[in-house]
Amino acid sequence: MLLFCGAGAARAATELDYGLEEHRLWKIELRGNRTFSDGDLKSILKIRAARRFHPLMIFGVGDRSARYRPDLIGSELRLLERFYRQRGFHQVAVQLDSIVTDPLGRGDQIHITIDEGPRTFLSEVTFPGGGILPEETLREGMIHIEGVPAPADRTDLGQDIFRLRTRFWDEGFLRVEILPELTTSATEVPGRIAAKLAYHIRPGLPYTVSAIRVEGLEKTKPYLVDRELVVAEGELFRWRDIEKSRRQLLETALFRDVSLIPANIDTNAGRTDLLLQVVERQPAYFEFGVGTGSRERVRLLGAWGHNNLAGSGQRLRISAKSALNYEDVQRLSDGDPGLELNYRYDILYTRPRVLGRYLVDTGFYAEKETRGESGLNLKTYGASIGARFRGGGSIANNVALQFESTDPSLHPDAKQKLRDAFEAVDLGPSSTHSLTWDMFREKRDDPLRPSRGSIVNTQIEVGGGPLGGDNSFVKGQVSWHAYRRSPVGGVLAFRLSTGAARAYGSSADRGDEGIPYRERFFAGGVSTVRGYEENSLGPQYTDQALLDSLQLTSDVPLSDQPAHGGSYMLLANFEWRFPMPLLRIWGVEGVMFMDGGNVWQDASDIRLRGFRLRSYPREPDDPEATKIWDFRYSMGTGLRLDTPIGPVRVDVGFPLKRARLSDTETEDDVLYHFSLGYPF
Repeated sequence: MLLFCGAGAARAATELDYGLEEHRLWKIELRGNRTFSDGDLKSILKIRAARRFHPLMIFGVGDRSARYRPDLIGSELRLLERFYRQRGFHQVAVQLDSIVTDPLGRGDQIHITIDEGPRTFLSEVTFPGGGILPEETLREGMIHIEGVPAPADRTDLGQDIFRLRTRFWDEGFLRVEILPELTTSATEVPGRIAAKLAYHIRPGLPYTVSAIRVEGLEKTKPYLVDRELVVAEGELFRWRDIEKSRRQLLETALFRDVSLIPANIDTNAGRTDLLLQVVERQPAYFEFGVGTGSRERVRLLGAWGHNNLAGSGQRLRISAKSALNYEDVQRLSDGDPGLELNYRYDILYTRPRVLGRYLVDTGFYAEKETRGESGLNLKTYGASIGARFRGGGSIANNVALQFESTDPSLHPDAKQKLRDAFEAVDLGPSSTHSLTWDMFREKRDDPLRPSRGSIVNTQIEVGGGPLGGDNSFVKGQVSWHAYRRSPVGGVLAFRLSTGAARAYGSSADRGDEGIPYRERFFAGGVSTVRGYEENSLGPQYTDQALLDSLQLTSDVPLSDQPAHGGSYMLLANFEWRFPMPLLRIWGVEGVMFMDGGNVWQDASDIRLRGFRLRSYPREPDDPEATKIWDFRYSMGTGLRLDTPIGPVRVDVGFPLKRARLSDTETEDDVLYHFSLGYPF
């Protein structure tokens, strides 16, 4: 009896699971689609045919087969149908023709037929009842306008309806009603239907703020909240002012969360209270971090800060960073590379709302930095005062006046010939006084892990002249970063950066030496052009005796020459950051990249021939030999381990334009990089 019941239960479970099992999928065949390609339509499906390519297959890992559940095909057909209806095909029909099992055992072939039918286009868009606002204001930013396909469902007009509501909310009409109406008619064009779209608008009364109430304040003084609000009692309840107030309150760093909502609404009088609910942060904080990298073998960071000194909203931050740097001096040491202790200490004081809109920063810092590629140790002391302010929308500005004193000395491991060379140029302490303007446009979806959006950063710096100091120069730099989702999974990241610097006035007679070493451009290494040594590209301090002995020309790299830095810079980077199916649960992703870049001493050094795709480590007089002025390329792959403070990354780069450094030495054909955070 027990055996009989057990068998019966097993059969019942099998019957209930019929059609729910997974099948292997080999192909999806589409028929009847004329307007959209197979690739466009298949990309919106949740089931995928077998992949012909995946990054892991390069290493022999991964399954090319795909799987699906037959009971879910109906939802896939509805996805295709909705896709068409959103794009004007109101009468589309999508049906499953057949499922055929491949005789070679590769999986099922799914055949889908699409009858597109006629397409509907908008011929007229009107706004009955919206005369309170100008029509050009109502039309601004609308997606569905005359000439575009008309969606079949009202829900597909959601973005446009929200834009219209926002226009009225910004004028105080909090209870505006918007009802879309779509009417269609035949046209003389076969397969084309005309549609008129009317947004019937009932704005109602404009609302004013009768009272402002604040909840959640315990440590913060009320006046710190009041000064961030751009709405007051008796004024219109404008939504744009509400959102601006919320953003400014969050930027004070005093609150974890801020909500501003209408309360006690009086629909007859058109009045409402504004309820402000805040969740406060702890004003004091500590930070501690440990890191490592290809160059900084051990990195320690500690900081203390307070965001509400004496209840005034003023901020103070004190931070210290120490690092043991692994320095291969001039990339050719007589012995093992040595460890150097570097540090940076900062004190930053911020006073918000100066003159109503500026955050004023005052900072002091001391830094010791070793540069093995140049053979220099730099001790720097500086102070700065600057103002941060918004320029509207997503644009932020930072203007700063900086005073900096640099005391260079030779690296302890520097060779005698380098010491002689620097003594000849009388290298000594110098001061730089400069004015810098940074404009930053942020449109990323996530600053730590961006998957879409862009950044544009423009920086202009003027040093010396009427500001005084030992160095007079002008420097400009523009960087563009963009992020897009890849159609095959992951994120595509791009960077294009260019810059130029030039000495003037009392520094002009020194040429490019009139530009302070810290202000020059460098390329090569973990965050610029991977596959090459850190800061190894571009101009070098050359030893003429060595050049003569090797019978080389000055446009050929040398193995043991220190980096000079350049006055002109160009970088171009591309990365594909893709998920690792087997390692995703541990926060690991893969990356493939291609980098390009270099720096140049003079504008005349930037030659069209330098952008050739390949050059080779050959004799200096060979026209195919890699020169200093060659724009260098590299490609490679790597891994990213996600952490709360950003990814830990390991990259391996392969230079595509290697250089012959001497009679016996050539640049490495592979280089490993280890660091924290995305390179861009």
